[in-house]
Amino acid sequence: MKKRILALCLCLALALSGCGAMLDRGHETITTHVDYAVTEDESVLRAESYQGLVNAILYFVNGHRTGGTIRLYNYTGDVEADLANARDEVMYEDPLGAFSVRFLTYETTRVLTYYEVELRVAYSRTAQEVNGLREVTGLAGVRQELSRLVTGQESSAAFLASYFSGDRELVEQLLELACLSAPALFRHHDINSKTISLYPEAGTRRVIEVKLDWSRSAAAVAQEEKDYVQQLENAAAALLEANPSAEEGYTVEELAGIVRASAGGADERGTPLALDALSGEPASDFGLLMAMEYLCQQCGVEVEPVNGSAGLWLIVATPEGYRHLLPQGLYPVEEGDEPEEEQEPAPQSKLLYTDQELIELGYEWPAALHPVCEDYAAAQAYTGQETG
Repeated sequence: MKKRILALCLCLALALSGCGAMLDRGHETITTHVDYAVTEDESVLRAESYQGLVNAILYFVNGHRTGGTIRLYNYTGDVEADLANARDEVMYEDPLGAFSVRFLTYETTRVLTYYEVELRVAYSRTAQEVNGLREVTGLAGVRQELSRLVTGQESSAAFLASYFSGDRELVEQLLELACLSAPALFRHHDINSKTISLYPEAGTRRVIEVKLDWSRSAAAVAQEEKDYVQQLENAAAALLEANPSAEEGYTVEELAGIVRASAGGADERGTPLALDALSGEPASDFGLLMAMEYLCQQCGVEVEPVNGSAGLWLIVATPEGYRHLLPQGLYPVEEGDEPEEEQEPAPQSKLLYTDQELIELGYEWPAALHPVCEDYAAAQAYTGQETG
């Protein structure tokens, strides 16, 4: 009798241990995410919808993984069609996927209650390149990154821009303004060629990549510009010391006067370099504007270039607000050209303009990229009259 009881207990123990082993083999620890779940093995994901499938693929791509497994449970869609669409969405519509994925392949197997998808991913960028992408917001963020590229004298930059729907042409326009905002970096005004790529082409969140192609090595260009910056800084310091401001800080009019007095004349075939213009050589409109922009920057006067219908000019900050400054206002005044006191200055010799005044002269420019130049005093006086 005892032997029968012992045998029965042994059978029950074996049966229970067998059941436990069966349960252990089917056990998974699952961490739930939006529309998909990560199992205990991070190379295996679980999804039940199309969006979950897309997010699962992005999980592997964002982790720069070369492969992984997705198990589709309770999936009611067309698996093959949805996989093809999800792959295209990741490779051509997602910023990081469009920027970094070279190709993405998959194989599908039906396993009892689910579909098992094996992914293989190859990349055109390293994980370090992807992780190094700085994220910026809006038009201002894009301009900031392009300015960083130029002032840092780099030959390439890539960054992730959110809330920016501009096209390649707008990025090129912003890059040109960034170059023109660095008058001391004269080589940046004559780049051999530039390549601008957007990943993806359309949308409000893209990776923007800019490459500058120099005719010589970037190191040689940087050294040449470094030497030029030092010479320009010395020349500007000498002129400012010789022409002290009447007030606590220099006005736009005073700095324009220094440029007019320093340049050796206005000549469309003259020098385009700020240093030469401040050193007495005949200068082109471009050279005069670069000289004026540099002096403004040195004296803490807010200034930025404008590329409009009539070429290049500047917008400067004054106590009355922002104003347009045309190159004609910087032309050196020759003897006999000074207007009599009772006469109004000729239009071409006027220094500062509001938006309305330039529009009346027929000028056009991308106003959305620049500050408004409005005569606030006149507008307030007009409003006061209307109220009265």
